[in-house]
Amino acid sequence: MLTQLARYGRMLKVNLPRASCSVRAHWSSQGSVFAGTISSTCHWVETHVEIESDDDPARVAALVRNAEGGCYAQSALQQPVPVTGVVMLNGDRLDYEQYPKKVDRR
Repeated sequence: MLTQLARYGRMLKVNLPRASCSVRAHWSSQGSVFAGTISSTCHWVETHVEIESDDDPARVAALVRNAEGGCYAQSALQQPVPVTGVVMLNGDRLDYEQYPKKVDRR
């Protein structure tokens, strides 16, 4: 969010001497690591933006709308996309789905 505020602030020529952003999120997990059934859920995310500016509040509001619209992290949360990945083990690809989900405790 802050990178987009700075980026679009320059583009819109909004005076933005100071800005900060904090993010809170509520997560929960369920299932078992040992049974291979662990999963997590994000229930909500809240941003709190503090801006100091002597610019017109309407211009600052336009800046915030653009920053929210251009924030990559916020977009990924609001419009989820598929996540894919590759796992390498000692230089070789590991197809972990071919192994049992449950592992014995040591």
